[in-house]
Amino acid sequence: MNFSKLEMLAQKLIKQPSVYPRNNSCHEIIIDYLQKLNFNIELMQFDDTFNIWAYHGDKKQQQQHTLLFLGHTDVVDPGNLQSWNYPPFSGIIHDNALHGRGAVDMKGALAAMLVASDNFINTHPNYQGRLAFLITSDEEGTGINGTTKVVESLTIRNEHIDYCIVGEPSSQHQIGDVIKNGRRGSLIGKLTIYGSQGHVAYPQFSKNPIHLVIPTLSEFLNTTWDQDKNIFFPPTTMQITNIYTNNNVNNNIIPHTITLDFNFRFNNKSSIEDIKKCIKKILEYHSLTYNIDWKLSAEPYFSNPGKLTNVVVNAIKYYQKLEPCLETTGGTSDGRFIAKMGAEVIELGARNHTIHKVNEYIDLADLKLLSSIYQKIIEDLLLYRQ
Repeated sequence: MNFSKLEMLAQKLIKQPSVYPRNNSCHEIIIDYLQKLNFNIELMQFDDTFNIWAYHGDKKQQQQHTLLFLGHTDVVDPGNLQSWNYPPFSGIIHDNALHGRGAVDMKGALAAMLVASDNFINTHPNYQGRLAFLITSDEEGTGINGTTKVVESLTIRNEHIDYCIVGEPSSQHQIGDVIKNGRRGSLIGKLTIYGSQGHVAYPQFSKNPIHLVIPTLSEFLNTTWDQDKNIFFPPTTMQITNIYTNNNVNNNIIPHTITLDFNFRFNNKSSIEDIKKCIKKILEYHSLTYNIDWKLSAEPYFSNPGKLTNVVVNAIKYYQKLEPCLETTGGTSDGRFIAKMGAEVIELGARNHTIHKVNEYIDLADLKLLSSIYQKIIEDLLLYRQ
């Protein structure tokens, strides 16, 4: 494997300050790379979001097996620049590590996918099947105009995806020790509870919403949200993310309202409607006057283990001599959109110990290993089919 090619491509991508919603020149760099490999490329722009759909091989080959690499070029904000050892968009290599925002999530994995595909195509130019890429610039943001919009377009065209590798940073202690075949959904709530404003010296003439919410909060936190145990997913959890009142000025005033922001991470056996009904039941039991707004941020998905899972496990074993754990933990991912197309989906990427943190970095040895594993997955799926 040409390691310098991999290193240079990852650096080039990291040097683009593509904090959502900006993409800078990431799509141009990737398109230029794919063009040299004779990919059929389509730039799908929805509003301000750039998406790349590209595939290698004759379109008729979609009747064969199609392997899709799914990724994103957008990154989260680097935060306080003074806290970084190196500028977050410098792509500096120091102590055998590539430093910068996106090194782990997920420009390093993107570079590893592209170089693995490059090596495979040049070594096996007459393979059967299709090798495809779907790369968005809206995964860390709203997700409205990213992968989901491309999937809608591909579905209308009757495009078929058999297997999908998502480059999200799934690994924990070693590359490949954890792979993922599903994620929990995300349900956001904003609850406002109403009391009545008054002077703190005369509480008998007021109704303090802060006091009213305390027993309700306790019940929220002690509720079991899942009706049945789920062997594939962690349990549904509720996390309170913010509590605030409309009283920002005077310590002598009992506030009129208190607002709670919260998030449910729920598995594929939990019903959104059941969660909402349970919240409503608790609020009404405590005789609260309230208003609640809901937003479904992401639905859960689960991909049944099949041939792709076996190939990925064997590729990891070949290089790492370990048995990867199959999990559905962590945040949401765009794999949920590809799963709707009927594809088997596996998430495999870098170690996630510096994801979204200051001083994000990826070891160069990990970057090279990840690309080697990707290449073996391509070979085992598109060359040695049975």
